[in-house]
Amino acid sequence: MSLSLHPRHIIWNTFGELEPFNPAWLDEVDHWEDYVAAFFQSNGLPWDPAQSQVVECITAEDKAPFVRMMDRLLPSLQAVTDCRDIDVVMLAHWTPDLHLGTSVVNHVIHQLDLSEQSFALAISDRGLSAPLFAFDALHRYLRQNARRGLLLIADQKHLLYRSPLMRRLAPHNSASIVAVNRDDEGWRYLGYQRSELNASGIAAHCDGIKQHFGLTDHYRLVASPTVLSLLPAHEHPLPADDRLLCTSLFAALAQGDTRYDHLLLLQEETTITALAFQGTENRACD
Repeated sequence: MSLSLHPRHIIWNTFGELEPFNPAWLDEVDHWEDYVAAFFQSNGLPWDPAQSQVVECITAEDKAPFVRMMDRLLPSLQAVTDCRDIDVVMLAHWTPDLHLGTSVVNHVIHQLDLSEQSFALAISDRGLSAPLFAFDALHRYLRQNARRGLLLIADQKHLLYRSPLMRRLAPHNSASIVAVNRDDEGWRYLGYQRSELNASGIAAHCDGIKQHFGLTDHYRLVASPTVLSLLPAHEHPLPADDRLLCTSLFAALAQGDTRYDHLLLLQEETTITALAFQGTENRACD
């Protein structure tokens, strides 16, 4: 049986201050300055101390560590679904957590009192497509007779170094929890695709993805406003908020209608990543 997802099992929010400033942190500024310099060096990038914003990050008034965001979301998840039979917990993120090295997945496993045998994994090296890749990884794991899984998604807005990209995106502290199962309720998962754009352009590429997954003509397209603007006017677009970073597509999907097929589409430079879900009306035609 394929993986299933219901929109009420997509819990998400944005957050302000979840961790008040502690003056003792200023004693660690040199440590973090050295860390950022080593981080750039390890990635083959030049480092200029003028790029540092360690002090700004430490003293920011709206810091939100991943574990604190998850703590805020978990009660809402538990209010709509039984979490006792979760077998796997995966975290997907793009920006680093405020607390480097914190095991967010283990924290959630502990908070939900799940089995010590629960499988846990974090995916952080795939940019904004991390949650799409992680969702497919959940599917591959759960089809081996596991019961249910959680996809945790989180990003926070404060970096230890200056980033023109982050300044342009002006992101929120945001997080989501997506509970998936194998009970055939809601959308049925159709698959994941990651491919390079060719000379035919994004419109033809998107149509090819639609044909590949067998989506109906009245499918719902979930994508950023930028991607939607590059495509012919879609009858049923679900625009995602870019400021939510990795949470954006799933937050938009939470507004979807399970009767209809949905396609999550992400463009990163010349790479297109997609997740497809089958609605109940299309399933009735199988």
